Amino acid sequence: MARFISTQSINLELPLRVDHLPDQGAEVRASIMEGAVVAGGFYVVATVARQGVAACVTAPLGTGPNSIQARHSLGREGISVLSREIVGDIGLRIAAIDSEGVRSVITSPGVEVEPDPRDLAGIILRGNDYVFVSLNDLAYPQLAEILTNWIEQLPENLYLAVAGGPLVGEVDLDVMVKVLARADLLTLNKHQADTMRMRLGRGPIAEVLRRYVKPETALVLRDGQNGAIIQESAGQTPRGVPAYPTDLMDTTGAGEAHTGVLLASLIMGSSLEQACARANAAAALAMGRRSYYRIPTASQIDNFLATNPRL
Repeated sequence: MARFISTQSINLELPLRVDHLPDQGAEVRASIMEGAVVAGGFYVVATVARQGVAACVTAPLGTGPNSIQARHSLGREGISVLSREIVGDIGLRIAAIDSEGVRSVITSPGVEVEPDPRDLAGIILRGNDYVFVSLNDLAYPQLAEILTNWIEQLPENLYLAVAGGPLVGEVDLDVMVKVLARADLLTLNKHQADTMRMRLGRGPIAEVLRRYVKPETALVLRDGQNGAIIQESAGQTPRGVPAYPTDLMDTTGAGEAHTGVLLASLIMGSSLEQACARANAAAALAMGRRSYYRIPTASQIDNFLATNPRL
């Protein structure tokens, strides 16, 4: 079976529960949810691993306590680290989750945005590997340059999956266009899609994106409890994949669960529609629980599907 190789950066996150975000210059009280957790790219790759797919990360990890915690978390999930150790530490971000389950993040990056090009160049790729890139990482100039150069040199038969992120509005347009031109799959949530449409052109989002991706590139446009729109290739009519009913408790981790299950399902041979339906179930499972970053297993998703019809 193909490997899943994630280039997404990994950091440590301190989640805080707040009633609402403060106004400028104001202060609000917060409660710590469960201490610092390994976050960033950890959640997509861990979700893939929990579906039974061999998973690896290329993101730099350092020698500090944040990196040690990250290595332990990756090891528990059976995820391989392909990068060499760097002196320093991965960054920290603070996530404030309000009463509606919406999260806002402040990030202080570390060595994860300073990869050694030799690490990427030294990775031995197999023809059936799936490489995963987050557009969020491309908002950091040094990381963007190194990743983009590597992406442009990937063999044509290698599958490249690209996901959005909160920082898509800050990615250099030239960099974004280069990465979109190589993508075999692009998955975005509604806010990310709207942001990219404002930057890339006018018209329906699928039509706008089609100007920048290959004809055979698959598009997956997520819209929370409304499910997702998929288009397998240019010329096909976009079609909806319904969501599963759930009592919304917390949106944290829903996007990561969707992306991880979507890609793991594709690796295991599902069609795009089948993979998206299963990913919708994973997202519903994540949103229906109030705990931080639910990483669904294959059996949990199977149990959910057995008892929850689609909308």
